Amino acid sequence: MKFVKTITLLMTFCVMAFGNNDRINALGGNAGFWPEDDANVTAFPAMVNNLDMVQVTGAGSANGTATVVWGDETTWGFKFDGASDMDSNDWFNLMWGNGTYGATFSLGMKSTDNGLDGDLNSTYSNMGLGIGFGMNMDFGEIGVNFSTGSEDDGTDADQPSSMGLAFNLRRAQDVWLFDNMLVGFSMENEATGDMIDNDMGLSVDLFTSLPVGDGVDATFAMGFGYHANTFNAGAGGDDLTSSTITLPAVNLGVEADVTDWATVRFGVGHSYVLAGTSRDESTWMGSYTPTEGYVDASSGEWVEGEAQNNETPMTMDVSNFDWNFGLGFDYGSFTLDMVLNNTDLFNDPVRYVTGRNDRALSSSATLTWNF
Repeated sequence: MKFVKTITLLMTFCVMAFGNNDRINALGGNAGFWPEDDANVTAFPAMVNNLDMVQVTGAGSANGTATVVWGDETTWGFKFDGASDMDSNDWFNLMWGNGTYGATFSLGMKSTDNGLDGDLNSTYSNMGLGIGFGMNMDFGEIGVNFSTGSEDDGTDADQPSSMGLAFNLRRAQDVWLFDNMLVGFSMENEATGDMIDNDMGLSVDLFTSLPVGDGVDATFAMGFGYHANTFNAGAGGDDLTSSTITLPAVNLGVEADVTDWATVRFGVGHSYVLAGTSRDESTWMGSYTPTEGYVDASSGEWVEGEAQNNETPMTMDVSNFDWNFGLGFDYGSFTLDMVLNNTDLFNDPVRYVTGRNDRALSSSATLTWNF
């Protein structure tokens, strides 16, 4: 995964993601640079006090969610997840706010038992818990998230577990060309017996709104990022460490009104690695990240991730430059936000114009009713 995205995810991994990320993803992926957006409720739970809405997200994906938030002096929110994967078997996703403080709570559980006797019996269970707390103070907004999870396959083997902690701060800060600051710190620890996989992330960003003219809003952010990983496969092996320092890490997001009810969005992210080291003690510097992957046997193309079956592992230098494109439609109390399928749309736009496209125009969409 590209480092510029990794840091953003590390700041918010600890609780189930609340809010609409489609607008933010189209603008570059970090909700912290747009304080008014409801996606901030994950990193800054006090945001729940500003919300009265019904929202359906993931309309263009295989799994979706529904959220309802409302209240006067006390605000309550509920989120229902339609996903079926291990991390999204949520029993409860709650939000609460009293006007000053805000909190989020998520609890997910799953269990299976094939009902057979003796050696034929097979069981599996997992549990995940996430808690977030936030408040607005004189020096800025703060948010703290904690998570823990575990699995059990019913055998005597070592079972995996995880724990995470994240802290976020946003405040007004006049520095150079910027007038706001966003700070994030996180730690995540995973273990299975003697095997450990620990991550730590720190980011410090400055951001500001640009004076680009009527009907156009632009936000520019520049900052520093640090990520460290320690891995040990167990069985008496040595710790393998990796680290990455980026400066600058840049985000530029632009929204332009096409009509009174339609908005075009564009987001660009870029980071330069000042110093990078990987587990095999190799080092690099530049605007790319060495990324593990494999050559797909059928297509012959490189794919990011672990090699499957007989695929050939291959590490590629992946650019830290990324961009997204999206649309927004505002009909008063009702809004629709979309992230477009950028690669196919711009590589072969004629297919979409003539209606001969075999892939959806939107990779994700969110419907929101504000009241």
